[in-house]
Amino acid sequence: MSEPDAPLLDYAIISEPFPLYASTGADDPATALHIVVSNGGGDTVYCREIVFSLPEGDLAQSLVEADAGDGQAPDWTVQRIEPGTQTILPPGDYAHFAAKPKAGDAAVDVSGITITLENLKISSRPGTARIEIREVATTNTDKWPENPHFTRLALTKFPAPKIPVMAVSDFTADSQEVAAGTTVRLTWNGPSTLDYTVSHGGTPHTVGKSHEYNTTIDRDTTFQLSYVTGGTTHYLTTTVTVKNPKLTGLEVDGGLTVTGSTGVAGLTVGGGLSVTGATDVQGLTVNKDLTAKQALTVSGSTELQALTVDKDLSAKATLTVTGAAGVTGALTVGGFLQANSDITVAYGGTTKFTTSGLTGIEAPYVSVNGNGVAHDKSSIHLENGWLGGGYLWAHDGLGDEAEVHNGETDNARSFWTVHIA
Repeated sequence: MSEPDAPLLDYAIISEPFPLYASTGADDPATALHIVVSNGGGDTVYCREIVFSLPEGDLAQSLVEADAGDGQAPDWTVQRIEPGTQTILPPGDYAHFAAKPKAGDAAVDVSGITITLENLKISSRPGTARIEIREVATTNTDKWPENPHFTRLALTKFPAPKIPVMAVSDFTADSQEVAAGTTVRLTWNGPSTLDYTVSHGGTPHTVGKSHEYNTTIDRDTTFQLSYVTGGTTHYLTTTVTVKNPKLTGLEVDGGLTVTGSTGVAGLTVGGGLSVTGATDVQGLTVNKDLTAKQALTVSGSTELQALTVDKDLSAKATLTVTGAAGVTGALTVGGFLQANSDITVAYGGTTKFTTSGLTGIEAPYVSVNGNGVAHDKSSIHLENGWLGGGYLWAHDGLGDEAEVHNGETDNARSFWTVHIA
């Protein structure tokens, strides 16, 4: 019996992944074979069909362990031939794939063809398998061969290494900068045979064989991806920054500058604090100057040396300022306002109220007999300015009674002037 004619076309094959490794278990990734078909001669070759037969089984010479898979090629249909199909096929266990041009007899010239057989399950024993190729082709469309041209392609399955050939890489987030509370999506590339763990904030999160992890963060976070292979744990890291971080507790020995919107459950700053964005603080201690250029909300106990707020200041609990506090707008205190030093209120460059340098309170528009300072146990009297001579007098000391002298006190247009003795 004569040998079949050699094919008119040239064939080359490469696997994905490459090199090709024998299967190690059910979690191995699917394999694809890319077969390049080209015309190395000077004549145009017309092709009707190419059949690829992949040895099936669990032997060293077997390529696949199951009759399964799919195929595709540009302008060609590639289908797996089901068992029992009436066509000339070799005896034995094979997975057969038939490739046919979509538009009649295809001319194969300088462009060539790339046929992909994918979703293949490789057998578990290392060894060399030979793919059989049967080609129905001619250089003269008036004369087609009675039998297909035939060749074989050898493909070796190597023993699987302890460390996967496909390295784990590209561990990154969809966005490297987010707002607080935003969902962060992390992805990476790597073998599906490994179990992965993503750790952040001191807590590990097992994600199994997935290549994706989602979470929300409130402050700058460094994520760590870990996996074990060959008895060794390997790590990759990536960092995501938060534009408006929310902090559970922050203690700074030196100065601190916050340029974005910030939420802090507890903040202690040993130096100065400068805030240019809106800030919400549960408890705040600043041992030097505090400057807030936007809204500052404090809902916990607060102690400051010097405070400057260019916008709104809202204190929902005790606010203690041991240094200077300047307020250019309205200051509204719903509870107790305590100043361990002095308080001065001015308007238009004129002091209206001050305790600076005094043992009492100085109010320039409240005075009696030229004395504008009220001290403990000071004597005052009220003078009715509408009816001459009407006044209310209260003496300092025990036993003295307040007396109203002369004048009518029920005049609706009368007014009283406070005098400090």
